[in-house]
Amino acid sequence: MVMAKAPWSDLAACRGERSHLFYSPDTAESREARLRRERQAKQLCAACPVLEECREAALAQREGYGIWGGLNEMERRALLRR
Repeated sequence: MVMAKAPWSDLAACRGERSHLFYSPDTAESREARLRRERQAKQLCAACPVLEECREAALAQREGYGIWGGLNEMERRALLRR
């Protein structure tokens, strides 16, 4: 099944050359490197015009990986538990 692209995603700040910040690399990543990468990704999210749409989609889809709507996996899980 192919999922349709969300209409808001074309406006997302994470599109383009810095999209690598939003997901862990295929290789091992130290805690410090992960925190630095996530902090940079969240800074982009903070200025994103579709932050709320992105967050809502990630929560609805129970997105398991990456930074979505300014939240990492653990932060999204915690929000869903509330």
